[in-house]
Amino acid sequence: MKIGFQPKKLLAIFVLATLAVSLSGCVYLRLLYFKNQLNDFERNVTVEAPPGLSLTFTNPVVRGNDLNFITKSNPTLVTSIATDPNIERWTWRFEKRLAEIDHKPYSVDFQTRVESGLLTNMIIDESFVDLIGRDFILKMFRSVGDAKINTIRRSVSATMDIDSLGDISRPTLAKILNSMGQPTRTIETKDPESQHVDFEYEFNFLNPKNQKPAGQFKLIFKADPLHPDTPVTGFNITGKGR
Repeated sequence: MKIGFQPKKLLAIFVLATLAVSLSGCVYLRLLYFKNQLNDFERNVTVEAPPGLSLTFTNPVVRGNDLNFITKSNPTLVTSIATDPNIERWTWRFEKRLAEIDHKPYSVDFQTRVESGLLTNMIIDESFVDLIGRDFILKMFRSVGDAKINTIRRSVSATMDIDSLGDISRPTLAKILNSMGQPTRTIETKDPESQHVDFEYEFNFLNPKNQKPAGQFKLIFKADPLHPDTPVTGFNITGKGR
């Protein structure tokens, strides 16, 4: 058996590693540029009328295969709309992780429109929009412009409190529990004077090929369980790929 320095093999490994780093770097640069676009929301996003909530990206930078790279998966469903140019509708279904087997299931669908390889539009589930509120969701998207991105964990997080929400209509805890069921988990505040609790809903996107988790986002609502009919006082969203 021959053991020793193998320059051709080492060169091949180096080239492959360099390509992998550069390709992933391009993906994150495009995502960072997209995040910055959301800071100038009115200029880069057109909000269209119901049903649901449709967001058209007027200066598209994210590619459809960037979503494949992040999730390492194809979407739940691909529907062809046109072939010249190539236009497809990609449906991504996120299902709530149940804390108990008898808890109410809940899922959220996101439809993304990919034209000639670029992400140009997103439609958010109508029932989810009715529950959370159109203005509240738009505020969520605007907050992504200030979100923190962790490229190592492939994650992004954004937070809104009652001050940043201003006079935007907020859902009540009772409405959330009635529609989405029990949360994946609850987290009590460390402040002994506060009665607020974090109600965390974890949603997972499953790879349609093997049904393994391929993407995730968490919605955390800050609310007072003793007064469920009052609006939530804060909100946090995190998302990550696999």
